Formats: sequence, C-alpha cells, structure tokens
Amino acid sequence: MPHDPHSLVGFLVTEVGVRQAWPFITFTRSEESARPSELRLVIDTTCEVSPPPALVLDLAADDPAAALPALLEVLNLSVASVGLADDASLILDFYGGHTLRVSGTAQAWTTHDVWWLADPHASCLEPRP
Repeated sequence: MPHDPHSLVGFLVTEVGVRQAWPFITFTRSEESARPSELRLVIDTTCEVSPPPALVLDLAADDPAAALPALLEVLNLSVASVGLADDASLILDFYGGHTLRVSGTAQAWTTHDVWWLADPHASCLEPRP
C-alpha cells in the first residue's frame, strides 16, 4: 500500500542523502503510537527548496549528490503542511518558512516515479508497481 504524503505533517527531517541513484529525505515521528514512525521521500526529478534565493535541483547532471546542499536546508525541520499540485508536484511546507517542491513531471533522465514515499528500512527503495 502506498504511503499517503499528507501523513508527513508533524514529521521531522532527520536525514538527507543519496541511495542507489536517488536523493532522499528521511522523516521521523517521535510519537510511539504513530505507524510508521519513519518514512523516506525518494526523488527522481527536479525539485527546489526555497525561500529565495531558491536552490533549484536539476539532477540531469550525472551526480545525484548535487541535490544535497539544497536538501540540507530542511534538515531538522518539521513538516507543517503537505500539498499536491494538479501536475502531481509534492509541496512540503516546513515550520521555519522553508518549502520543498518536488516536480510532478518526469525528466528525460527519470527512471521511476518522479517521487515516492518508502520505508527506509526496506531492502530496496524502488517504488511499488
């Protein structure tokens, strides 16, 4: 069952990195009763972190790690709200004023879904069929 991105409200960003070929953000919830307590957002398209000046992440370069400096801007921030645009873009607003917008549009180099939520402890982070 796919994870609902709206469930990220209240989650804290505890990790950013690259696994396989995709930049990711790991979210953790401290409430023991909440299941799951961790989710990972995996990105396979362009995205941007703002406020201005916005840092645009264009992963068309052969280095997915190029996304990390911008993604570090949301490390240790909690998700205040989640939105989905008409084009399937994921919009995460964080307490503290930062916003992450992950495009809903595939790029020439996109190999899977443009973004997906996964269990960070799963053996593979690929999207489910």
